[in-house]
Amino acid sequence: MSLYSLVLFAHIVGALGLFVALGIEWTALLRLRGAATVEQAREWLGLFALVRRLGPASLVVVLLAGMYLAGTTWGFTPWIGAALVVLPLLAVLGAGSGWRLAGLGRSLAAEQGTLSARLRQRLRDPLPWTSVHLRAALLLGVVFLMVTKPSLQGVLFTLLLAAGLGLAFALPAWNRARAGAPA
Repeated sequence: MSLYSLVLFAHIVGALGLFVALGIEWTALLRLRGAATVEQAREWLGLFALVRRLGPASLVVVLLAGMYLAGTTWGFTPWIGAALVVLPLLAVLGAGSGWRLAGLGRSLAAEQGTLSARLRQRLRDPLPWTSVHLRAALLLGVVFLMVTKPSLQGVLFTLLLAAGLGLAFALPAWNRARAGAPA
């Protein structure tokens, strides 16, 4: 077994960790939208503690292992450059969503019982939902780039398509928020 194989394994495990973190976040956001009580909302918000640990740790593993693989085998290519732009963007989008949800958690700390209309509206905030859709789509786009290794034009097309699909799939959350409809 070579060092390359071990680092490639770490790189793939890190990517899997990112997808697991996104899946947990996605589930928690979905359940938050349907929470009827403050206690239910707090319970689902509690999952974000796991996301805050798993997501950044996985991202660091992906980046470090990826930089080693690029430096020893691939060099700088358009698809590697795209990953080096997208992965930090995922962190920024995740942090923005996390700050918003942390504020919601502080608001819930002072409440009990049935959710007020104001808190119910905040639980349906479309920004974290948009963030998780966009991050999932971009991460899938990066995986596609790693597999296909396209030219610069292919990289740009893939990332624009991924971002467009991520935003398009988030549109229903914005429509629900605007209409004040239940999740």
